[in-house]
Amino acid sequence: MAALDTAELAGVLNPPQLEAVTAPDGPLLVFAGAGSGKTRVLTYRIAHLIETGRAHPDNILAVTFTNKAAREMRGRIDTLLGPGRAPAWMGTFHSLCGRMLRRDGPLVGITRSFTIYDEGDRLQAIKRVMTAMNLDLKRFPPSSVVSAISRAKNEMLGPVEFETEANNYFADVVARIYPQYDAALRAADAVDFDDMLLLVVRMFHDNPDALQRWRHRFQHVLVDEYQDTNKVQYLLVKLLAEEHRNLCVVGDDDQSIYRFRGADVRNILSFERDFPEARIVKLEQNYRSTQNILDAAFAVIKGVPDRAEKRLWTDRGTGEKVVLAQVYDEQEEAEAVAAEARRLTRDEGRALNDIAVLYRTNAQSRALEEVLVRQGIPYKLVGGVRFYERREIKDALAYLRIVQNPADAVAFARVVNVPRRKVGDKTVEVILSAARQRNVPVWDVVADPSSLGITGPALQGLAEFRALVESLREELQRSSLQDVIELVLTRSGLADMIRDDNDDLAAERAQNLAELRGLAGEYSGLAGPEALFRFLEEASLVSDVDNLDETRAGMTLITLHMVKGLEFPIVFMTGMEEALLPHIRSIEEPGGIEEERRLCYVGMTRAMDRLYLFHAFRRHLFGTSNLNLPSRFLAELPEEIIRRPAGSTRTGAGTSRQTLLDQVARQPPAKAEPVVQRYKPGERVTHPRFGAGTVLKSSLTRTDEELIIRFDGVGIKIISASLAPLDKVQ
Repeated sequence: MAALDTAELAGVLNPPQLEAVTAPDGPLLVFAGAGSGKTRVLTYRIAHLIETGRAHPDNILAVTFTNKAAREMRGRIDTLLGPGRAPAWMGTFHSLCGRMLRRDGPLVGITRSFTIYDEGDRLQAIKRVMTAMNLDLKRFPPSSVVSAISRAKNEMLGPVEFETEANNYFADVVARIYPQYDAALRAADAVDFDDMLLLVVRMFHDNPDALQRWRHRFQHVLVDEYQDTNKVQYLLVKLLAEEHRNLCVVGDDDQSIYRFRGADVRNILSFERDFPEARIVKLEQNYRSTQNILDAAFAVIKGVPDRAEKRLWTDRGTGEKVVLAQVYDEQEEAEAVAAEARRLTRDEGRALNDIAVLYRTNAQSRALEEVLVRQGIPYKLVGGVRFYERREIKDALAYLRIVQNPADAVAFARVVNVPRRKVGDKTVEVILSAARQRNVPVWDVVADPSSLGITGPALQGLAEFRALVESLREELQRSSLQDVIELVLTRSGLADMIRDDNDDLAAERAQNLAELRGLAGEYSGLAGPEALFRFLEEASLVSDVDNLDETRAGMTLITLHMVKGLEFPIVFMTGMEEALLPHIRSIEEPGGIEEERRLCYVGMTRAMDRLYLFHAFRRHLFGTSNLNLPSRFLAELPEEIIRRPAGSTRTGAGTSRQTLLDQVARQPPAKAEPVVQRYKPGERVTHPRFGAGTVLKSSLTRTDEELIIRFDGVGIKIISASLAPLDKVQ
């Protein structure tokens, strides 16, 4: 355990860090630049509050951006103070609000055993509501409706307020759906991600006693990544802290990149307006990157107007120049990345885990993955199919959710006929429709399906399903979570169904279920019902970055939005082109270019030792091939910190910006060819790189046929039929 008096702290903290850690009570704003040690400051400030007796651990609320960050901070505090002295209330906004609602949910109309709907559940619920309202799902895409309702909730707009502000036809349609969706959530005793915060703020507004109780509980509130808070998060923090005013927020307006989620950079820039007496501390010494990397990042970010004035510096030295390379297309880009990665590991002793490849859109990973697979270079793709999103895991979790909360209509619809019990889609819809019309939970309807005219095998299947769930609910009261999961898998027939599958994925699915049972072991110290609550909550709130396995060897492929909070010795930023970075959607949007600048800055400042910037002369993306201009951000980089590799491109080298503009203007518009289905599941095909494989699924998109193929040698790949050189095996 380290001593935490001022003299000792001065030996491990620089002067601004020390000022932030030891600042007296009252509002504190810490502008923490990238790599400036903000996690260290937060950790030491919490430990200092506890060690000096200014706060008891139970009276501290610490909000982090990810569950991963919360775990890291808790571990550091345990190291400083000894095990078990870290605050219990440390986590993300969603996880902390979930815990508040577990205690006070009845104040806002939900029980303490509510279900959390993840993004997939929310989409399914919206689809069912729209189908019941006879709305055209093609004309009004459910995903767009989900986004509109999510934005409304983040702006504290309920159904009534949203209807008042609706100013176009689509908004009018959403205004009709919103109250029906809200009613469906309440009937299912469920909340979506946005509700978890919105309901807590409403609870505080409508129940002064509850607000006072939670204010008294949390005498000190600390918030990380404050620049990424949205309106409802801002109000939540302000309500909790405006009485005792012991609020410490840490963030960096230069790293505000989540406007599409409702984040408002003005929350951090106007902190002094809300708390005029606030102490302001700037952390500008960077411990991560070399000066050349910091200078490149500053050249981009300084173009953002109205930013807080600061400039990062480091004593790590100048470092290698930033590599700026033009390639011909995405294929050559991927091959160049792979070649340099091999050189770094061979000649400089770098590990593959040291290397990250960043890109603006998920679609850009396709070419990279193909080249890395062909060359046998291991990689980790962040943002692929998450563990908790796999079919067999979703099925098992749906069973567990309905054991916890039988009113969960989405979970019921998902597994009532999995494995098959002869309860068809029409029967399910009859039950759900009856629940909506009667305004009762779906489980009440399942108790007497014969009253709906359901007979024969469907009636028997429903009776078996209800008996199964009720027996599992009884087991939950006296068994461990691991035992309950085992009973769910065996009694439901899920385990047998997967074992009897004849496809090539059966073994992998069985292993995933075994992993799920193993994860439940982390809750062995809790009683069954409490363990299930915590387990399901963790599963619903886990993020892609939380799942990043830093121990497994391989390069990391990740989008710019997901990489914030991470760092790598070597970073490749690909697709540095107009219409990609900055993205085409941002160019016409007010404030869009500024957001893209911040996104570029975040990517650059992930690099510790080496930064590579690639832009392609031609790129095939989203079904079309276009000539591309280099990103405007590249033209702003100081020449003295840039190195351009000789012969880094086959064509286009030295081409002027105006010449490129002229070439782009001369491109004829692409003609859309009708998409036809050429492959069927079960067909055998060959690929020159991946070898022989079996088509598992074929889906027609607007511009292509998308294939899921299991190749005998390299596993499953998702491939565009128009791009892949496939041959059918006769």
